[in-house]
Amino acid sequence: MNALLRRMIAAAAAAAAAVAARKAVELGWTLAKDEPPPTAQGVRSDTELRDLLLWSALVAGSVVLARKIATDRAEQLFGDDDA
Repeated sequence: MNALLRRMIAAAAAAAAAVAARKAVELGWTLAKDEPPPTAQGVRSDTELRDLLLWSALVAGSVVLARKIATDRAEQLFGDDDA
């Protein structure tokens, strides 16, 4: 398989995984806190700032992990079979 095509498949898998991870974290937050995730515009207190920082860390961590797993899996499935 062409190296460019492999990279494109890995990128598509990573993008889809990032969207799915964000949606999963958003759903988890809403179920756990019984409120939507915080936004930077809505911060008015230290507690809200803490929630915003926690939310940011959760989203960033889950997206990075999901993209890494998806990219690695795509590389395994469509890896260098030319060699």
